[in-house]
Amino acid sequence: MKTQRWATRAAAGTMIFAFALTGCSSGDSGDGQASETEGKTSESPEAQNDSDDDESDDAEAGDDDAGSDSGAEDTKSQGSTTTSSSGLAADADLSRESPSVAPEDAIATAKKEAKDGTVHGIELDFDERDKAWQYEVKVIAGSTDFDIEIDAETGEVVDTEKDSSDDKEQAIDLNDPMTFDEALKLAQGKGSGRLDGWKLESDDNRIEYQFDFDDKGEEIEVSVDVESKKVTVDD
Repeated sequence: MKTQRWATRAAAGTMIFAFALTGCSSGDSGDGQASETEGKTSESPEAQNDSDDDESDDAEAGDDDAGSDSGAEDTKSQGSTTTSSSGLAADADLSRESPSVAPEDAIATAKKEAKDGTVHGIELDFDERDKAWQYEVKVIAGSTDFDIEIDAETGEVVDTEKDSSDDKEQAIDLNDPMTFDEALKLAQGKGSGRLDGWKLESDDNRIEYQFDFDDKGEEIEVSVDVESKKVTVDD
């Protein structure tokens, strides 16, 4: 009887011991799974942040490229704006617009080029050869007649021609006895269209303004005598 009870107790102890081992194994497995889950959970925000950072960097790079393209377009636009607005256009209307260099300044430059003398003519028109607005100033100094071309935008002397002359031309004056504006107003009573050139000169003891109008392709030349204020038309 003692031997049977001992065997029964031994068998029960063996089952308890086996159950204990099974419980420990199951607990270790659960801890391991929890640890892996926690590891994955803790890594997930960092991975997400890295992904977000990469996307942000890509977005910033895209913005930089877009900004660069926009800047290039702005530069082109400014360049186009700076090029089209420099100086007078070839088809400018001189009754409304004026070049950078005033007629008085062109005369001063011509007299300096000719070493003084008597200014007996000044003309402003568009030079097709040089593609620029130019003054042509005529100055007599002694026996030499100077024909001096001056860029109407820069004020630089473009060309100077000299001829011998015994003429005694009268000096012109842009303000006396008649101003440019007064003469133009008289000329516009006879001519119409775009004013594409004008001159004031002394010729045959007479000083007169001459205005060249372009009315839709029709050239009209109007002269105004500064003394008599007589207006004549040559079309």
